[in-house]
Amino acid sequence: MKKMKLLFVVSLLLTLSYAENTTVKISYENLNFDNSVKKDQGKVYGLAVNHQTEGALYQIAYEKTNTDTFQPPLAQDLHVNKYYLKYTHMLDDKQAFSVSYATIDDNLMKETDGGHIYGLGYKYGAFGFTQYLSDYKHFNVYQTDLKYKFKKAFGEIHTSATVIGKYIHLQDRESNPFSANAKEDYFTPGVKVHAHYHDYHLGLGAFFGKRIFAVMYDGFKVQHHAMEFNETYMVGFGKHFGDVDLNLKYVYQKATEIPIHNDNVKVQNVGLVLRYRF
Repeated sequence: MKKMKLLFVVSLLLTLSYAENTTVKISYENLNFDNSVKKDQGKVYGLAVNHQTEGALYQIAYEKTNTDTFQPPLAQDLHVNKYYLKYTHMLDDKQAFSVSYATIDDNLMKETDGGHIYGLGYKYGAFGFTQYLSDYKHFNVYQTDLKYKFKKAFGEIHTSATVIGKYIHLQDRESNPFSANAKEDYFTPGVKVHAHYHDYHLGLGAFFGKRIFAVMYDGFKVQHHAMEFNETYMVGFGKHFGDVDLNLKYVYQKATEIPIHNDNVKVQNVGLVLRYRF
């Protein structure tokens, strides 16, 4: 994990050394768990840097989560660090190819601590395809993402809608108690809608099917705990202030904690995101 931290710092310094066409994102989230027997509340801190060139996009991100837990059953509070890298190469005006990597540092969940998540994606016009492999100690997760994006303008209001499908397959799930009670296969449909008017923008989103150990947000969020999510609803509102973009978001989710079969868990996230474009 020390090597990953060093790689992240070096990548960050190299990216910031070419600050032009670079966006820095700082985020904060407050988590609240209702009906969970393990988790109470938590905080998430994030830092991400995107650097755009004529034919490529370089992205790095770091996420730190501190969660207050109930003791027992857990022995201590939860502390997680996640590191993300992604490279996108534009083949032409319509096509793009991407590779991504993420890794996890978790002080409690030893089954997924040190996990490696690999992604390979292809985009043609409005269509996108990404294949992920989450490599954990005793089991693997294969995830296939398909999405299609529609765009429409209504005068000065620019809108887009993205239809998403996530297929998740667990390999060797019965090899350990951590994932044994999960299903072998999941399919999760979802939709996201975005509207932009002058300096204001609004986003809505939802996922309706069950999922577990999922990769979200184009490879920049990994749900590595044994929680089977059912419903997810998202809303966000933001405003541009010159080179600064400020966004407030809210996420509501229903989940089941496995392997203890504790259902009706509700997770609420309230987050603030600040972006600055050089």
